[in-house]
Formats: sequence, structure tokens, C-alpha cells
Amino acid sequence: MKIIIKKYIETIKSLFKKYFNKKVRLIVSITIVLLTIFLFLNFLSSHHQIINQLRDIKLSLFIEILGLYLIVLLELAMILRFSLGFLSLQIPFLENLIINSYSLMINFFMFGQAGPGLRAVYLKNNYNIKLKKFFSLILLYYFIYSIISLIFIILSINHHWYDYALLILLIIISYLILRVKFTQIKINTILKSLIGLVVFTLFQLLTQTLIFGLELKSIEHVGIGQIFAYSGFANLALFVSLTPAGIGIRESFLLLSRSIHHISSSIIVEASIIDRSVYVVFLLIVLIFILMFHSSRVIKGLKSLKK
Repeated sequence: MKIIIKKYIETIKSLFKKYFNKKVRLIVSITIVLLTIFLFLNFLSSHHQIINQLRDIKLSLFIEILGLYLIVLLELAMILRFSLGFLSLQIPFLENLIINSYSLMINFFMFGQAGPGLRAVYLKNNYNIKLKKFFSLILLYYFIYSIISLIFIILSINHHWYDYALLILLIIISYLILRVKFTQIKINTILKSLIGLVVFTLFQLLTQTLIFGLELKSIEHVGIGQIFAYSGFANLALFVSLTPAGIGIRESFLLLSRSIHHISSSIIVEASIIDRSVYVVFLLIVLIFILMFHSSRVIKGLKSLKK
């Protein structure tokens, strides 16, 4: 009798684990999708000026900026790939895109930069990556990001050779720090990951600079130096983005730095509205991508529950 009861309990436990876990994953997937849609629609309902601005943007400019933002998403995926290279971890490219897509959505809707926290928690739960290790890699990315942004500003003011020498020196210092910190990994792996991280961070910021340049030139003629200075200050605003999507923070940085980039307040505001408007459409495309991914998972989950 005891053996029968024991087998019965084990059977119940196995069934519970099998179907409960699947149902939980299914519920979580559906909840995330519904919550994302709600946040997006709520944002649009309280920002009517974005819809009005979209009607006034030239179609060619709209497509160019939108295409560049899609390239930024791919660059972010490559940045995450090379960041994880320091930990000798590779994740599927589609999964990488989904993580970064969610990160962009959260950064837009939530206060502060919540995206890195999402990536850290996801990698901890799914790949057992310690939060401390991943956040050290995020800090490295932010360090490279800030240095390149500062160089954009410096080079827009003067064009001395030692600006480039400073960048090379900082890259060497970063390499030496990583060599000490990740001694258990082959140096070639570290060097490859570092070079990839620097290169794709540079690509990301150059793409962002091109976006700002298109927005500014659609309003008034500006020089290349002005665009790089504008981009540099806009990028640095990331570190104090306490509002959702950094709304108001980036504009404040750009207004306070007018004496360096020499772009008027009216142009800054107008270019910012264009940028926010196109970015909302870009996020809508990202949302559709997330919905397609989750819908396939939901269908698979429903099929597995029927079996």
C-alpha cells in the first residue's frame, strides 16, 4: 500500500511540474505582451503631438531615420554578443535581438536606464551569469560609450592628433584592466571581445550621429562639426536619464551646450520632436517583432498542453 501511495504521489508531482511550468510560462508570455501593448497605447494617448508631427515629416526622411534605428538595434545585439564574449558565453542571435528589443522598450517607458537591469536578470536566470560580472561589463560599455562621445565633442572643437592618441591610450588601459580581471580566459578571447565591443560601440554612435545629422539638416543647414558636438552631448545625457526615454534630459543637455555646437533652441526642439516621433514608430516595429516571437511561443505552449 505504501509503495502504491508513494508512486501515486510521485506521479502527481511529475504531472504538476510538467503542466504547471508550461502554464506559468504561457501566462507570463501573454502577460508581458499585454502589458507592453498597454504601455505603448497609453504613451500614444498622452502624446498627441507625436502623431501630428509624423504627418509633417517627409516620407524619405522618415524611412532613412527608421532604417538607421533598425541598424542601431542590430549594433546593440552585436555589442551584447561581444560583451558576453568576455564570459565565454554565446546566445542565439534571435534571443539576443529579443533581449535588446525588450531593453529598448523598458528604457523608453520606465524611469532611468532599466534595460541593463532586465538583461542582467535574464542572463542570471537563464545562463547563471552573476549580476556583478554582467554589470562590470555594462560599466565597461558605458566607459567606452562616454569616451567616444567626449572625443566627438573634442574633435568638433579642434582636430589635434593627441585626441586620437588619447583614445588609443584608453583602449590599451581597458585591455590591461580586463587582462587582470578575467585571468581565467584566454587573452586572445579578451582582445577579440574588447575590439568587437569598441568597434560596434563606435558604429552605434556613428549611426546615431547620422540620425541626428539627418534630423538637423531637414530643418536648417549645419556643419559636420556641429553635428558631432550635438551628438556627443546628446549621448552623454544617457547617464542622467531619469525620465522615461530621457525626455527633457537630452534636450536640456543640448540647450545648455549651445555655445559649443552653435545650434539654436528652436532647431533643437524641432529636431527632438522629429526624433521622438520616428522613434515611436521604430518601437512599434519592435513591438510587432516581440508579438510575433511570443505568439509563436504561445502557440507552441498551447499545443504542448494539449498533448
